[in-house]
Amino acid sequence: MEKIKKEIINFTKKLVRIHSQSGIDSEKEIAKFIFKKLKNFGFSPKIVGPKEHPSVICFLKKPGAKKIIWLESHLDTVSAGDLSKWKYPPFKGIIKGGKMYGRGVADCKTGVSIFTYLAKDLFENPEFKGNIFLGFDSDEESGNFTGIKEILKISPKADICILGYQRRRKGEISIGSRGWLRLKLIIFGKSAHTGSRDKKRGINAIHEMQKAIRAILDLPFLKQKEKFFEYGSNLNFSLIKGGRAINIVPDECEAAIDIRFLPSQNSKEILKEIYKKLGEVKMKDKDFKFKIEVLNFHDAFLTNPNLNHPFIKILKKNIQKILKRKIILATSGGGSEGNLISKRRIPIINGFGCETGNVHSENEWTNIEDVPKVFEIYEESLIEFSKNGI
Repeated sequence: MEKIKKEIINFTKKLVRIHSQSGIDSEKEIAKFIFKKLKNFGFSPKIVGPKEHPSVICFLKKPGAKKIIWLESHLDTVSAGDLSKWKYPPFKGIIKGGKMYGRGVADCKTGVSIFTYLAKDLFENPEFKGNIFLGFDSDEESGNFTGIKEILKISPKADICILGYQRRRKGEISIGSRGWLRLKLIIFGKSAHTGSRDKKRGINAIHEMQKAIRAILDLPFLKQKEKFFEYGSNLNFSLIKGGRAINIVPDECEAAIDIRFLPSQNSKEILKEIYKKLGEVKMKDKDFKFKIEVLNFHDAFLTNPNLNHPFIKILKKNIQKILKRKIILATSGGGSEGNLISKRRIPIINGFGCETGNVHSENEWTNIEDVPKVFEIYEESLIEFSKNGI
């Protein structure tokens, strides 16, 4: 296990050194690097998808095996941001106090590394009676999910899919995620000179946007909660722009809206609620004019809410045995590849792994001392699951 730990840590460090920042870098270099690693293992990987956002897949089939284990982790990261705010350089993979620091080390390059070596170890282990489908997808952080969309076109119907997100909180296995609906709201006004003495001094689109914001933030779906999603829904006006000059009444204002919703809710109903609410504003204000553009959306998911899925039971048992810690089943507030994969009715483990910190922030880190136990937990669980029902 010590040898595998060193190899995983070394491979993770090399992955961190390859820039794959969303919106800045292509995933070409990191995809080539992983492809070469899998080739060196004697496997037959493939690079799929568009040139600028390639993904890597590898299907490892064992004679007579029926079950398919899908291991999926994304290649891209968020931007490193202001480099001066980092304690250690973000693209070096510096190790201090049992932690590796670097952009993407937690989200999700440690997951890529663990899954790469886990696939090799399981495939070479005669006790493992399953097939393995490896997927390393591109363009996840942008929300476009280019890679996983390409992989879903050719992926098999797996018995379980495990995502490479490392755990955000101790003692949790994530088995679900909120859905999301992203909108652009455009409010139209009428321009005029700020200093005009006319009775009609234009219609200020930014002032009208205030009315829209107050109305939307009062929507009833935002107060809803349910089991495994006790933190409820959320809505964020994340970007607002409008106006052309300080002395001109703005005739247009745009707002980007990011909505996170629960499995019992759906994007169509939420959109209908928003239109109804803004319609009420318009009835009171004849100058209120708006347009909504749907940017993208994906439903929430929850894997086996009855908690009787065999892999969840096996994983939970082995975590508690190896970590000697009580484990709870939880969900994630953010979206993931799981929101798309779940449409195939494949059970998903949305997140478990090494302790991490500062994800999407400066000084992102992973506790590399957790690697051996996480590896052991997954290996024992997948071997047992592969035999389950045979």
